[in-house]
Amino acid sequence: MKHNEQSQQTKQELSLALKKLMESKPISRITIRELVEMCGVNRKTFYYHFEDIYDLLKWTLEQEALSFFDQYDLVNDNSRAVEFVMDYIGDNLDMLQNIVRSIGRSELGRFFFKDIYQPVYRLVSEVEKLRGLNVGEGYKAFLSKFLTEAIAGILLDCIERDALDDRQRLSRYITDTLTASIANSLEAAAKHE
Repeated sequence: MKHNEQSQQTKQELSLALKKLMESKPISRITIRELVEMCGVNRKTFYYHFEDIYDLLKWTLEQEALSFFDQYDLVNDNSRAVEFVMDYIGDNLDMLQNIVRSIGRSELGRFFFKDIYQPVYRLVSEVEKLRGLNVGEGYKAFLSKFLTEAIAGILLDCIERDALDDRQRLSRYITDTLTASIANSLEAAAKHE
């Protein structure tokens, strides 16, 4: 096995161990010793890949976000993408609630913002192109930030309140709102350009 593949596999194993431990205890009580013992590696190996447990957590969330955004064409498949996010939250609710309790809503919100903003911006740009509009970069950035903050806030509320009872309805609300608001907002902004 090549070094890069082995390194990636070790990171994945540490990530899975962290997620497993977070099912039963707060991240603040998880030790590097527990992680390395679960994975059969030593502390030096852990520190070769990560600075600390929060760095591992950040990497874990980033990898899952990357795999999500690589799966979907947000312009043509945004309803399935939103449904996937809702399912991800449902499947990982204990871990996500643990993160909110351990590092706080605003910290997880910053992570969500960072990962949601670029796909939303691409979606806004694609809708602009499909509609044949010419909207300034400042407004597209504003609209993307506005929508990203709204989506992140709704997702955080779902996590904190375990409000995923009717995922399909919530998914439809988000999708319908994104679809209508992007197109209408860009058309309104294009009139002022």
